[in-house]
Amino acid sequence: MKKLLTVVVPTYQTERFIRNCLTSLLQSKWAERTEILVIDDGSFDQSGCIAEEYAKQYPQIVQVIHKENGGHGSTINVGVHLASGKYFRVVDSDDSVNPLAYEAYLKKLEQIDCDLVVTPFLCVQARGGEQILQEREVEGSNTLLKEVVLPFRTVAEKLHIRIQEWTIRTKILKEQAITLSEHSFYVDMQWILFPIPWIETVCILPELVYRYRLGEASQSVSIQSMQRQKEQHRAILRSLIVFYQEREASGERTEVLQYLARGIAKMEANQVQITLSLPIGRKAKQELIWIEQELKETCFAAYQANEKKSLHWLRNSTYWLYPFAALAWRVKKREKIGKKKEK
Repeated sequence: MKKLLTVVVPTYQTERFIRNCLTSLLQSKWAERTEILVIDDGSFDQSGCIAEEYAKQYPQIVQVIHKENGGHGSTINVGVHLASGKYFRVVDSDDSVNPLAYEAYLKKLEQIDCDLVVTPFLCVQARGGEQILQEREVEGSNTLLKEVVLPFRTVAEKLHIRIQEWTIRTKILKEQAITLSEHSFYVDMQWILFPIPWIETVCILPELVYRYRLGEASQSVSIQSMQRQKEQHRAILRSLIVFYQEREASGERTEVLQYLARGIAKMEANQVQITLSLPIGRKAKQELIWIEQELKETCFAAYQANEKKSLHWLRNSTYWLYPFAALAWRVKKREKIGKKKEK
């Protein structure tokens, strides 16, 4: 029986969470229509051994691939190479799926035929039990038809799709040899932008499939991690700019270029946030100006696509407002921490 969905589970040092992840993926009656590829990225805890237990119990569904450490991008690259399902998605081993929503989603995958399937997701608190913090709707989808296959060109201007929402036709990944950077964090943006030029159709489903775990300082999305790895973040941003330049030179469709530009603008805005979080001073201000100038010179469309009012103010002040923006960032950060403690 041909597999409907390949689920790649990148795994590194997640022995505390991987059982929950794999169990959630296997509870559906439709689990046999899926293949679960656990890519163990050189873990030295029990993650790989736990995954092997599931492979023995579900040999027709679960495969475990052990490899040397190469980063999140390398695990997805291996998964794309091995995938046999019609569709492809990634579920990190410290996250999980909502079993009931996942089953409904699989049933609908069987019925539709399109390049990209998009589903909203849940944010859950990492500590003190899995408390649901927020339901995250697909950004820009509130006015769009659900459960209907739509031409991507008609919705590209409205949508911004995140990795937790993303299910793609495997054939696109293989035929276009989509490859992510290895030994690097922040490849998520490559994963959700590199295939875009080959997306012709999209379907938005209402099921809250993915459960995204938040709340640990070790996560790559925490500001402490982003400060330490800011050069990797910048390298991924530059790879996206190069990709945009290549697609522009090839005569790419306008709606695709606009979508790519907005994605690059969002990542550059994150780079600005990292810089604002650094110790306030001349060095950080100069770094901010360099980041902005580089984007303006290499991808003006992305520079113009910025939607952050605070960044517009900085630019209009020729960065004179930098110290105030850095202070405002700190105040906002403290307020967020205070709200979390209240909960």
